[in-house]
Amino acid sequence: MNIVNGKIECGIKIKISRLRKSRMKSPKKKFVSNEIYSNEIQKLLHKKVFAKSKYFYSTKNPPKNPTKIKPMGAPSRVSTIKSYLVCMLILNLYFINIFRLKSRESEKKLILIYSLTKEQTIRDGSIKSLHTFLKSKGLVKNSNSVVLIEIRNILWGKKYEKSRTTVDIPLRIYINNFSPSLKVICWFSMCKRFFIISQEQRRNPQLILVLKEFIFDKVVYSELGSGQVKKLITTQSNIAYQPLIFEYENFTAKKFMIWYSSNSVPIEYKNKKLERFTINPSVYIDMRIDEHWVWTEEHKNYLSKYSKATILVKQSLMFYNSENLNASSKIIDVLVFDVTPMDNIGITRNSIFTKRECINFINEITTCVKMLNQTNSTVYRVKLKHKRRFSKNHSSDYSKFIDQKVRNFELDIIESHQNLYDLISNSKLVIGFPFTSPVVIGQELDKPSIFYCSSKSLPRARKGQEPTLIQSQTSLYSYMEKVLVKST
Repeated sequence: MNIVNGKIECGIKIKISRLRKSRMKSPKKKFVSNEIYSNEIQKLLHKKVFAKSKYFYSTKNPPKNPTKIKPMGAPSRVSTIKSYLVCMLILNLYFINIFRLKSRESEKKLILIYSLTKEQTIRDGSIKSLHTFLKSKGLVKNSNSVVLIEIRNILWGKKYEKSRTTVDIPLRIYINNFSPSLKVICWFSMCKRFFIISQEQRRNPQLILVLKEFIFDKVVYSELGSGQVKKLITTQSNIAYQPLIFEYENFTAKKFMIWYSSNSVPIEYKNKKLERFTINPSVYIDMRIDEHWVWTEEHKNYLSKYSKATILVKQSLMFYNSENLNASSKIIDVLVFDVTPMDNIGITRNSIFTKRECINFINEITTCVKMLNQTNSTVYRVKLKHKRRFSKNHSSDYSKFIDQKVRNFELDIIESHQNLYDLISNSKLVIGFPFTSPVVIGQELDKPSIFYCSSKSLPRARKGQEPTLIQSQTSLYSYMEKVLVKST
């Protein structure tokens, strides 16, 4: 967690001031001179290049001139060809839908939601939970708005009341909101743009990063009236850059970023000089966001150093609500939330997210439970919910370690789709690796909830820090005994 005072705080303020000035004074030099490349495309391209540069995962100040920032590695010939083939497919989709009749909802205001995953959007085969969440937060208030939710990994859309999912928001707007004559004009414009960028991209390879936005999204969004879009919503999955429509100055739509976790504040380490995989805070300065919704005051304080947007503390934001919790007879003794370590040492170096630290976290918890069971002649069980599903990018050693723990009956694995509010409300004790979000939910539900990590690279936790951070196996055992044994 970030803790600053005295000279450190003064130094940070000076650095932030310089960072803001450097970004404000940056010359608006364009990557390409052709007037067809709009300011919106230029800004998005700068951000995408920055996200692929050496500065993105660094605390170093980027060059004042953004055109001097270069992406690391050129796009391969194969990936470039694939991108063009995908655009040709999309172009065909637009052509096929030229004469599709407009829906009755074509004149309604639009609320556009980007960057949600399938798991965040669809629960029990429906988007009802998400729609209810949006209504409860005042984001969807009446029936004169259509809510479009973009999920790239599903083909068949889901619908509930005025909310619907789509694989691509610009395509859906084109289908439902444009007349056949306007569609024809747009389609010919897209064909023209396809030809232009295919020629220009040979001289400027990085233009491949905005291929889809330049050909399709720019054409569609430019045809929307300034007041036709009511709200724009995204998440920190788009932290490096937001969709093209967020770059438009003339839209009156309010732009929200809803943070679906609480662990976006850089962790404080004893040795601050070591290089670590940390997002450059300059991304917050350049964000086209009017209002951030965050979980904690700490996150608000951190963002406020860099962003001039309104920042509101909303507690947990899981895209479903905690009302009507299901009381269960299956009580969980110890509910654990881990962090699955990456296989890339460059990402985990000098941090607590190494394979070794993550294995120690699980080992020390299960050891304490074994000791409690032996001492008290009980059978306390540990249930583990992974932060993310295992993938090829995660440590195979860690996944094998977890599998062995399960085979030894030291752990039970909880499916990823489970409702966190239900799980935590039916648990005696919640333990999270620093600084996972479910521990914050545990506090909201008045459940004993702690962070645990015995790494020597972390400084001693502040007295009275909430949620509590326990930093030794001995202290963890004492806490477990107090919660599980002495309180019963």
